[in-house]
Amino acid sequence: MEKAKMQRRFYRVVTGLLLLSILSLVAVLPGILLDKTPGAMPFQAASGAFLGMLIHLALLAYLFGYRILKSNRPGNKEISLGPALAFAFLGIIIMDGAFAFLDDVPYVAYGMFVCMFSDVVAALVSFAALIFLRAKRNL
Repeated sequence: MEKAKMQRRFYRVVTGLLLLSILSLVAVLPGILLDKTPGAMPFQAASGAFLGMLIHLALLAYLFGYRILKSNRPGNKEISLGPALAFAFLGIIIMDGAFAFLDDVPYVAYGMFVCMFSDVVAALVSFAALIFLRAKRNL
């Protein structure tokens, strides 16, 4: 498969995973706000989930902007390491929140686990794309 096709496939897969992450965070937001357990701080937790959505949207905008800039410029068309590390870091942060909600509001935790899983898979796909596209360049 040619390098440009692999990059397009990479961007499609990662975009789908990012949209799944955003959708799962949107789906759990009402459950976070309706948490009535003693000592719960639903507005602080909801602001954290909302911030997670904004970070995912920023990564999505970065990937689209990066793809557009790289497609218009001749020369080195490498995929950067930054988004892959950001996906892995976001997955770890969201996993912490998912375990916090596991005892009190399990469906919120399950939605956050879906978000975490899609972030980790996006990180793995990004690392794989970095490795395979570099190996293809060296051939």
